[in-house]
Amino acid sequence: MKEVKGLNYEQNKKFRYAIGCGYFDDWESNPRAWRHTFCGAFIWKYPTRIKVLNIFSDILGRKPLWDDINDDLLRDLVSELTEQKLAMSSVKTMCAELKALLNENRRRVPSTDFAKILSVKGAATKSVYLTAQEMEQFISYVPQTDTEQFVHRNFCVGMLTGARLVDATRLTISNCDIETGMLSYVPQKTPGIVVHVPVDERHGLRMFLADVSRIDCGRDTYNETLRKICRNVGINSICTTVKAGQSRIAEKYHHVSSHTARRTFATNLYLAGVSLEDIALMMGHGKNIETTKRYICAERNLSPKVMSYFQPANQ
Repeated sequence: MKEVKGLNYEQNKKFRYAIGCGYFDDWESNPRAWRHTFCGAFIWKYPTRIKVLNIFSDILGRKPLWDDINDDLLRDLVSELTEQKLAMSSVKTMCAELKALLNENRRRVPSTDFAKILSVKGAATKSVYLTAQEMEQFISYVPQTDTEQFVHRNFCVGMLTGARLVDATRLTISNCDIETGMLSYVPQKTPGIVVHVPVDERHGLRMFLADVSRIDCGRDTYNETLRKICRNVGINSICTTVKAGQSRIAEKYHHVSSHTARRTFATNLYLAGVSLEDIALMMGHGKNIETTKRYICAERNLSPKVMSYFQPANQ
């Protein structure tokens, strides 16, 4: 068992899982400051609920900070929890615990609606993705500002590679291998693996990767700009999302967020007949297809081969 200096034996045992996940890596430099970070405060209060922090980290691609805890991130958290087929009582308990922590630190978090979002009343969840046609509409958009350029570039990279936003911003043309036709990178969240994805030549992925411009764009600004672009290109069909058992009916662009890029990548591959095992590898999930299933937002029809199996041989 890895031990952290400054923690006694019982504390090392108590926080063993959190230590293994790397949440104590910054502890020794300044234990007092660490206790006041979001991860530190959460772990100290709920040492057995590291799953919640791991979901936040999966969505963000890094450890969450107080400034990250906005309404969109919390909705994504609730969606992920309910999609993991946990007992509803467990989901409610986790959300109630998080709500208690945020209540104690309400001045530190951007979310203005966390109490309502974390009041889970049902188990159903349903998210959106962009169809192949909507992808084309989005990709063809010509950005009008530097912020739109940044958002458009990185959302397109996310849709075409399955990379998290934090990884998409770091990908460049140098990640592509001309000989193999593969794009390779090490995810920031899981530095122990290398993800390989075929370069999408249909949608000009190399062109987006060649754009290395960067701006300081927070999560809220990113999502607001993303929805504006989606609205401008006509991604406005009426659809329903369900988060924590609560339905929300609106034009699709209202439901889109940075995480929609990964859902779009996974769902369109799945609808094209690609196996969950292959999708999992391309999304950095390894062999954990249960995680990959949470990104699939549509059902595919049975293949002609399956249908023909049930037909009489003389037909």
